[in-house]
Amino acid sequence: MTTSTLVAGGLILVGAIGSAPGLVLLGVFALATTWLSTVWSRRGLDRVRYERLLSRDRAVWGDRVDLVISIENAKALPLAWLRADDLATPELTITSTPLVTSDRPGFVMLRNTWSLAPYEAVRRVFHIEADRRGLYRFDSVRLSVADIFGRGVARREDPRPATLLVRPRSVPVSSRTGTVVLFGTRRTIRGLVEDPSLFAGVRPFQRGDPRRRVHERATARVGRPVSRRLEPSTARQVVIAVDIQTHEGPAWLLEYDEETVESLAVAAASLARRLLADGAACGLAVNAWTYSIERTGFVPPRPGHDQLPRIADMLARVSSTASISFEHVLGSIPLRAPTGTLVVTLSSRDPTRFIPALRRLRSTGFEVRHVAIGARASTAASIASRAGIDAVVGRLEPDWRTCRAFALDG
Repeated sequence: MTTSTLVAGGLILVGAIGSAPGLVLLGVFALATTWLSTVWSRRGLDRVRYERLLSRDRAVWGDRVDLVISIENAKALPLAWLRADDLATPELTITSTPLVTSDRPGFVMLRNTWSLAPYEAVRRVFHIEADRRGLYRFDSVRLSVADIFGRGVARREDPRPATLLVRPRSVPVSSRTGTVVLFGTRRTIRGLVEDPSLFAGVRPFQRGDPRRRVHERATARVGRPVSRRLEPSTARQVVIAVDIQTHEGPAWLLEYDEETVESLAVAAASLARRLLADGAACGLAVNAWTYSIERTGFVPPRPGHDQLPRIADMLARVSSTASISFEHVLGSIPLRAPTGTLVVTLSSRDPTRFIPALRRLRSTGFEVRHVAIGARASTAASIASRAGIDAVVGRLEPDWRTCRAFALDG
C-alpha cells in the first residue's frame, strides 16, 4: 500500500468520524487519482503499437526521404500523455523538427508527443533531407506514458534499428579540350570475362588451359599444341584508388577538410559512372574506415550497370578521415586485382609520397594514371608528370554541390 493510498484512506476515515463531508470527498478524490495513476503506470503501455518506416533505405545527396511514424492505442484505456523518443545519429536533418539531445553518446532524439483516445491511431510524416553523404542510423525508441497529472509514468524501450545510406552525387565527365580521355577503351592484358564469339587468334598452349580451348587445326599445322585466344567481353579493368586524406602529414592525425573530401567522393562516383558506361570493369579502393570492421574500402572491379550502386554505397560508407597511408592501399592492389589493370589515383595532396608506389605498380604490369583535384591540383599534376606518371587535373566548378560536370584538363 502506497503513501498516497494511506493518506486518502486517512482523510476518508477522519471525515466520516468528524462528520466532515468535505474531507470524505477529498479523500475519495485522492484515492481515485491514486488508483488511476496505478492503472496508467501498469497498463498504459499495454497494446501500444509503434512503427517507424523509411520510404527507402538508400538515397543520393540532395534527395528528400519520407519518414512515417505511426502510433496506435489498441485498448479501451485512454492515454492523456504519450511520448516517443527515437534515437538517431546526430547528422540527421529533419525539416521543421528540431532534434533533442539524448543521454546516449553519439545519438540524438526525434521526440513526438500525443494524446490518444481509446482505439485511436495517429500517423505523422516527416521529411529527411539527404544533405550529407554517409550512413544515418536509427536505434531504439523510448516510449513513455503518464496520466493527466504527470504521475503514473511507465517507460519502455523497443529496438527499432534502421539505416539510411546517402550516396554522393555523380556528374558527367567532360574535358576542356573537347576530347575526354576514355580510361575504359584501352585493350586489356587479361580480360575479366572472355567472350567466346570474339576470336582473336591462337597462342601456345599453357598449363591450366581447358581442352576445349585447344585449336585442333592450328595444332596440326604448327606441330605443337596451341589454344584459342579470345577477346575479353569487357574493354578494360580499372580500379579507382581514392586518397581520402586531405592534409599532409601522418594519416593518424585524423585531420580533414570536409569540402575536399566530398569533392573526392563526387569525382570518384563520376569517374566510375563514365568508366562503366564505356564498358570497363570498374572497382574502387579507398584508404578510409568503413562502417564495418574493415580498415579500407574496396570494391572488386566488375562490369555492368549494377556495379555503380556498389561503388556509390562504398563511397557513402567510408569515413572522412584516412585510416592508413595511401601508399599502403596502392601496395595492396596487386593482391586484389589482376596484372594489366589500370589504376586511376584520385588525390588532393602532393603525390611525392606515393609516386614510388605508383612506379612499383607499373613495374609489375599495372598501368597508372593520376587525377589531381583541389586548390593545388595543377602543381600536383606537374609533380606527377615530371616523375613520369601520366597525370591530369580534375575540376568540379564552381563546387561539388552545384557543378554540372567533372572536367579533366590534359
